[in-house]
Amino acid sequence: MKRTLRRYRIGYILSAILCLIGLISLSIVILKSWPQMGSSSDFFSAFWVSLWEENLSLIPGLEFRLAYFLILSVATFVSAVAVFMFSRQSFLLPGKAFRLQCPFCKKFWRASYDRGQVLCPHCHHLVHPRMTEQ
Repeated sequence: MKRTLRRYRIGYILSAILCLIGLISLSIVILKSWPQMGSSSDFFSAFWVSLWEENLSLIPGLEFRLAYFLILSVATFVSAVAVFMFSRQSFLLPGKAFRLQCPFCKKFWRASYDRGQVLCPHCHHLVHPRMTEQ
């Protein structure tokens, strides 16, 4: 049996869009908190403080904390990876086709012999076909 991989383009496009949203959100967090982190001797504590104290106003009258943007970026990265993984499907194809003969009509056809009973394409009986030489 041959393993085949099917890729869905819409899943790849959606995953790229989600990654782009995550990168934009993460870059906003880093750019807004960089001045406080650069001037402090303790890098991680300054980053943590700036996450919860810095506000960003995208729309007048509506302010968001930088921690919300960090949570958004992590969520979009995780969902992008999940969409990317689910946009790939692998399945098995029969590797070799055999020449089969119907015991009723004695006609031949080529198919993969992966089942016990098949429907003869000539007489439309459900039969156990015989494998013959090619």
